[in-house]
Formats: sequence, structure tokens, C-alpha cells
Amino acid sequence: MDIERLSRMPSIRKFFAIEDGGDIPEGVRLFLSAMQEVKIPAKSDVVTYGAGCEDGMYIILSGSCEVLSASGEKINTSLGEGDFVGELALMNDQPRSATVRAVTDVSCANISKQLFEEIGSSNRKIYGSFMTMLYNRTTHLVKEQERVRTELAVASRIQDGLLEHDFSEFNELDHVKLYACTRPAKEMGGDFYDMFMIDEDHLCFLIADVSGKGIPAAMFMSMAKIHIKNYASLGLPLDEVAIRTNDQLCYKNEEEMFVTVFLCVLDLKTNELKFINAAHGSPFVSRAGGSFTAPKIKTNIAFGIYEGVKYIEQSMLLEPGDSIYIYTDGVNEANNKDWEMFGNERLEAALNQNKELLAEPEKLVGRLYGEIDAFAGEAEQSDDITMVYLTRR
Repeated sequence: MDIERLSRMPSIRKFFAIEDGGDIPEGVRLFLSAMQEVKIPAKSDVVTYGAGCEDGMYIILSGSCEVLSASGEKINTSLGEGDFVGELALMNDQPRSATVRAVTDVSCANISKQLFEEIGSSNRKIYGSFMTMLYNRTTHLVKEQERVRTELAVASRIQDGLLEHDFSEFNELDHVKLYACTRPAKEMGGDFYDMFMIDEDHLCFLIADVSGKGIPAAMFMSMAKIHIKNYASLGLPLDEVAIRTNDQLCYKNEEEMFVTVFLCVLDLKTNELKFINAAHGSPFVSRAGGSFTAPKIKTNIAFGIYEGVKYIEQSMLLEPGDSIYIYTDGVNEANNKDWEMFGNERLEAALNQNKELLAEPEKLVGRLYGEIDAFAGEAEQSDDITMVYLTRR
């Protein structure tokens, strides 16, 4: 193996603590010289989840790889030149905890576990150099993880601050009580809701679900929320609000993200509820305190996919005594440990079994979260769960 080539790589100099302009320590030199170059063709695994660790560790010399979970889901950004793969395998006998797969043809420097142990037993400086590398790498990762956790916590608080939590202003309106809540699956979510007065007679409320999760979804969520509120606050027709918001979200949308939205404007004088359904699930509606049912409504395309889409505004009456429940697919697609989904039938049944809480939005929403939690049991929450409930009184 070309030691000089390896020692010039920034990642190797960093993790072996090789000073700029300084000599390569003997232990590091012995370690690097024991490595052998291996070629791995595109779409082949460098290491495979659950496999043994006899092949030891790798340092990527050229090409790129992706990291996959046990289920085959991509869990990391691409790995490339200078990145380490499986270094802990030299110190323990645990099976591989992830799959690293070559995206392109890849060249790696490799040292097997057996070879490392053989040369390490004859020269303890190799062990010392490797332990120094692990210490430096672990320290770096801990600091980086702490930085990311801190930034995520701040970002999560900022995102949470964008959502309404005090509904007293709306509950003081004549003939209206409402409540909304979201529970992200990760530190930051892609679901959101909003409610605001356009003027003294028109209440806008909505629920939405951005594709994906984490920081990208949260950023797209903020953009969508701002555009919707800005255009709706102008008093534009609802279909025009949808058209303008969609066009803005399509503009330079290189990541091809999109958001499903159920957008409503309630006329408090005429009781007319105008709404746009942009690829979102249908609401459940209760008339005069009766059973909840899902009305048949037309569906438009989600925001952010194609520019120039025309959206269909629909309407229904929502009179005193009526209620509407809107939600994201994290509700009906919540699953238990057997991967059985909560489903629309269970959701409808849960709504109707708790009709005594029709006039108490916060309690009803809380009861529904309880129903989902009881169903899911110990299963990990896989998607954001968001609900908005409004009742006329």
C-alpha cells in the first residue's frame, strides 16, 4: 500500500494525529503499510448488515458509497474519499450494524481483523496508534453530535413557535370552538396546522403534511405555511390562494418536495365552509351532534409538484351544532408492532365512541391521541401525527 498516499489524506492525518510537516509515527506507518487496496464494483456491498467482521476496516480511496439500515433505508449522506468503514470491527466481534454499498466503483484500503491482530501482537505500537485514532474519531463524533443536538433543539423550538398553541382568541368567537395538536416523529416534523382571522367574519384554518421528515421537511413546511397565510390574509378567493401558493412552492424546488393540504375558510355569518383539498385525506364531519362520516369530496394535486395547476374550490355548510375533524396520515397510518395500521374505520369508530366530547375540542383530540397510543403499543411512531378539530356551537 502506498503509505505516502494514505498519509496525505486529511481524514487519516486527523484521526492518527499526524502533524502537518511532521513525520509519520512508526506505529501509524506499520498500520498503514499493512493495508491492502481492494476494488469493489458499483452496487456491491463493502460491508453488509448482520455479517461478520472478519474483513476488518476500510478506508475509501476513491468512489462513493451509501449507508443503509437493516431494512434497506438510506440512513446517511454519501461516503467518499477518506471516510472510514467498520473501524470498530478491529476491536470487537459484533456483526455489522449497517450496510455500506458502493454507488460507483470504489477503491478502498483494507486491513482484515486477523492481519491486524497478527501484526499488533508483534508490535504494540500499532495498537497504540489505532487506539489513538479511535479516541480522536470518537471525540470528534461526540462533539459533532452534541453540536447537532443543540442546533436541532433550537430549530425544533423555533418550528414549534410557528404553530398556534393558545386557542383562546378563536374560542371566544361566537359559535366556534377549536383545538389543534401535532406530535412529530422526529425532533422536527413536516406536519403543520394554522388558523387565523382573515377579517372579522372569516376564519381560515388548515392542516398540511410535507413529504419527508427532519430538517428539509421543516424548512419546506415553514415556506408553505408563510405562503398560505400571506395569500389567504389578502382575502383572495381560496382557489387563487392555492394557485399562488403552489406556484411559489414549485419555483426552484430542486429537491422535488411537496405538501398535501386541507385548506378551509369558514364564513361565520353564512356558515359556508369553503375548502381546497390538495391531495389530503378527507375530513370527518358530524351534523347536529350526530355520527361522524367522511363526505365525498374532490381531490386536487399536492402543492409543489407542477406549476400552473388549477385548484377546485368546494364548499359545504358548517352550521351551529356541526363539527369537522381534519388530520394527517400519521393518524390513520399509525401502526402497531404487527405492522397493522390504525386505519380510517378505527378512526371513525373512535370519533363516534367519544361523541360526548364533541363540545370539548381539547379533550376530544386528547382522547384520540390516547386511542392511537393504545393501538400502537410499543411500536415506534413512524410519522408525524397531527389533528385539527373545530365545532360550531
